[in-house]
Amino acid sequence: MQPKFNINRPPISDDEINKYKNFEQLVKQFKQQSIQKAKHDKSWWKSKKVRYSAVIAGITVICTISYFALFNKSNTTKTNEKIITQNKETKGPEEIKGTEKTKFINAPSTKITIPYTIYKINNTKGGEIIHPTSSKIKIPKNSFIDKNGKDIVGDVTIEYREFHDIGDVIVSGIPMLYDSANTKHNFETAGMFDIKGSQNGEPVFIKKDKNLEVELASHTNETKFNQYYLDTVKKNWQYIKKDEVHFNKLSVNDDVRQSEQNQKLSNESPKLSLLKNQIEVIIPKKIDSVKIVYTKKVETLPKAKEPFKPNKPSGRQTFQIDADKKEYPELAAFDNILFEIGLENKNYTKEMSDITWNDVQISEGPQKGKNYLLTLTYRKRSEKLIVYPLLSGKDLEKAQQNYQQKFKEYESLAEKHKADEVKLMDELKAKQIAYLTDIKNKQAEYDKEIKKIEIQMQQQQQNQLATQYNAMSNSTKAMRTFQISNFGIFNSDCPHAQPLGKTINPIFLANNVVFLPDIIYVVEHNSKVVFTLSYADNYQFNYNPTNQYSIVIFRNNKLFICDKNAFNTTASNNSNKFNVTELQNGVDNLIDFKKALEI
Repeated sequence: MQPKFNINRPPISDDEINKYKNFEQLVKQFKQQSIQKAKHDKSWWKSKKVRYSAVIAGITVICTISYFALFNKSNTTKTNEKIITQNKETKGPEEIKGTEKTKFINAPSTKITIPYTIYKINNTKGGEIIHPTSSKIKIPKNSFIDKNGKDIVGDVTIEYREFHDIGDVIVSGIPMLYDSANTKHNFETAGMFDIKGSQNGEPVFIKKDKNLEVELASHTNETKFNQYYLDTVKKNWQYIKKDEVHFNKLSVNDDVRQSEQNQKLSNESPKLSLLKNQIEVIIPKKIDSVKIVYTKKVETLPKAKEPFKPNKPSGRQTFQIDADKKEYPELAAFDNILFEIGLENKNYTKEMSDITWNDVQISEGPQKGKNYLLTLTYRKRSEKLIVYPLLSGKDLEKAQQNYQQKFKEYESLAEKHKADEVKLMDELKAKQIAYLTDIKNKQAEYDKEIKKIEIQMQQQQQNQLATQYNAMSNSTKAMRTFQISNFGIFNSDCPHAQPLGKTINPIFLANNVVFLPDIIYVVEHNSKVVFTLSYADNYQFNYNPTNQYSIVIFRNNKLFICDKNAFNTTASNNSNKFNVTELQNGVDNLIDFKKALEI
């Protein structure tokens, strides 16, 4: 009879699931059925020689797996890093059963999201997209190709979205950690965007000789930001260049653009031009140059090679060969050499030892200096075996002494290699930190000079402009221009060092019950920076007592917040127990989420 497979089985109802929740009865039933079947199948007992206890054990394993596969969805909750089994009596995490690989871009909520806006652009004609935020995407004609490098014909779908503040960053799930010269920073964003292109569901690509220009609307006119691209393969932000700020046009007197005024300021001050060149060109080149130099130094450090340990007999089949030492000089140090058959030989049989072979040849094996390839020939039959040279008696003792000496030399060289590498990397880090400090100082000097000239201009003709501009707290203040040659996530950011101050290992309570969050964000409101806490570090973090903080927690798609006052109360009491409040309303509303976060 041919087997039949039911592929249209209806879903299991709740009543049917509850019917089989008596696990002990289910196991008993499986045992009885399997034993009856086994008793009537005599050939099965004879051929397999299966004991009764083995049958029961096997059935128990199958039943256990089936049981948990059937009911785990009601007892287990998946998080971004682990599976938590919830204990109904304690209302806390009972057991961590495993891990689940965390996505690099991991949005914490499926309810609070920033969706893409979809646009169509004809590849042959190109065009300009104006986003509701006033951002612009300028697309030259014939900018897109398919995966085979052929020009796209017809319309291309552009998906685009922006992120402007702490709330946007949190719900995006985009990591804001930046690793530069082995020093971790967190970004303060002046605006970030995510752009994708496709045609009929298939991705398209930007031609090598084409660039899309994105004028990103920004809520700040500060000049301390750089441009970065998120490399999702290397999982780190890649520096592009110093950001350029173009100020918005405001109707004051003759409607002079603030960006033109800023350019005018730069042109009138040779000092500004010099500082700008140092910040954007000279010092970044030095940073890249010193990194290349030290990388080459590390690569050229002598590397230690671990010596092979002499083989001892293990009891496996051996061959003794009368080898010509002139033909095989690598065997000259051994007398009456024995070769042992390696475990990797699947073709070896005991019958081979009873054959008188016509010819024996030895060549280097897969592991140079450790094993050899033994080729045995008898008439038209040829067998190849991987063999290992064996030593015994004084030969083994002498070889072991030689090995010990070489191993000590190896350890000494390996330790020196490690120390030299650490020394070089420390030197590189120190130089890069010095360059970054130099950039910071020159940026401060640049900002100071800009401010000085701005004051002079304001006294002459810009008093009204300054009043109007400073009143723009929640609207677009500037445009930041990106030249992009590929799709992805781009950011205008200022890196901030990890906070110093007090270290704390937090415990979180909701309604006075301790619980384990899925994702935790700490917001430093003074610097407008978001830090993601790590489960691997027990959620430990540092904070500056003079700054304002709040905590945002996601658990099972629910949102909890420890606001500024609650955080300050806990910190002032030198406690690590943070009371968090679940947002009952507005969990799926980005505006209310930002209000609760006080941004």
